[in-house]
Amino acid sequence: MEAIEFYLWEGEVCYRFEGQERKLQPRDREIIEFILDSLEKYFPDALAALNEECMQSSPNKRYYDYRRVSLFIRCNFAEHDTLNYDIQCGVLHFEDVKCPLRGICKHEGIICKPRFSMQVTKEEGKVAVLYSRGLTASEIAGVLRKSIKTVKNQLESVRKRLHLDRTRDLIKIFSIYNSFTLWE
Repeated sequence: MEAIEFYLWEGEVCYRFEGQERKLQPRDREIIEFILDSLEKYFPDALAALNEECMQSSPNKRYYDYRRVSLFIRCNFAEHDTLNYDIQCGVLHFEDVKCPLRGICKHEGIICKPRFSMQVTKEEGKVAVLYSRGLTASEIAGVLRKSIKTVKNQLESVRKRLHLDRTRDLIKIFSIYNSFTLWE
């Protein structure tokens, strides 16, 4: 998924992609499926809350998916920002959306400003955090008193669980989603 900017226009979720402005519609399957897939991988609590919030639309799968994604966009990407795209190089870039419910919304910290969640063990998380900070496998092994082979295996396990193409992508994910403190 390349560079996409979302914004609200007259109460509707719109987006700019490849120089064209469009209203988000249930037929925009590529965008909708990309965001749902990202939620499933990295923000499962947000996805669960969206599922519950939009439950009444679930008999119509396309509309249900659209409603969940539309709500998520409204809460996290609806500011019209001409400097940073909301989706770029396959990663979601969150914005601080101005919302009158900030501070009192039951979904704040869940759907709005969701918390990154890694489905990894505590030990794998420690290795991933140190790696994302620039330490090599041998340096991590020394700090955590593990074998280099164990560290490499744990990094590979994290890569697979986060569906990353390369272990080096951990650095990007950790820096974008501010997940350095999860395992400290």
